[in-house]
Amino acid sequence: MRTSTTSSFRYFPVSDRDRNWGLYTTTVGESRIAPQSVYPPGGHPKNFAFDHRHGRILDSFALVYISSGRGKFESKPKFSAVIEPGDAFLLFPGVWHRYAPDAETGWHEHWIGFDGDLVRRWLKHKFISPQKPVVKIHAEDVVQLTFSQMMQSVRANRSALQQILAGATANLIGLYYSAKQTSPAAGPLNASAIELAINRLQNDFAQPLDMKLLARELGVSYSWFRSHFAAHTGLSPHQYLLELRLVRARNLIAETELTVKEIAAQTGFDDEHYFSRLFRQKLNFTPSQWRQRCLRRT
Repeated sequence: MRTSTTSSFRYFPVSDRDRNWGLYTTTVGESRIAPQSVYPPGGHPKNFAFDHRHGRILDSFALVYISSGRGKFESKPKFSAVIEPGDAFLLFPGVWHRYAPDAETGWHEHWIGFDGDLVRRWLKHKFISPQKPVVKIHAEDVVQLTFSQMMQSVRANRSALQQILAGATANLIGLYYSAKQTSPAAGPLNASAIELAINRLQNDFAQPLDMKLLARELGVSYSWFRSHFAAHTGLSPHQYLLELRLVRARNLIAETELTVKEIAAQTGFDDEHYFSRLFRQKLNFTPSQWRQRCLRRT
């Protein structure tokens, strides 16, 4: 690991095992850039180094998190953003970019470089996109702890280090993706409406629930509720409710001797035949087949 009074970082070789894991790390590090300092600092390999005037194009991905200070980020074709504490930005392979702290403030930057089939899949399915790469991370304590733990693992040269770092990277990208799902225009009150709705569904999943009425009780429009709930969970409110009911039904089938009719009633399904059809559609097993399958495993 290369260290100085301002920086600590490492670049990694990548093995076949790392590539087969699906997500591997190319670099990890942090730099404390003092006000009026030259940026970027030197000491990085040629394919990662850059000068601000010309910018840079990487062959892989990177996530950069700014924990203090301010600056500016730019990328092609026409994106620019002021960077503040708590902001994170993704760098994409083949996409020109540049960034730097304000001379008056400097900044504290943390980064992780990565690549692999898994992240390429995230890109393909548009979980991540170079169109708007900057987000405000809302779980700053978790992000800073994750970067700190990664640096500790690197210094300790822990066994299967690449796999440890891959797990941490996936966690960071999950937090980044979560932050992108929260619209700044929604405001904290409306954002909390989704959390309240999730709690209501989890607690009352077996009860009859009218989603339009629930939205009205939460003080939001149904169209807003449906779209933001889907962005938050990946499912519409109705689909989320059905999944909760089916999870409970699976457990009851496996752990009790209740009849299909009794389980349907306890999990919010008025019609046992509809319940059985939906169960088979979702799991490719009838309730009876699921019970037999669970019994064979005990």
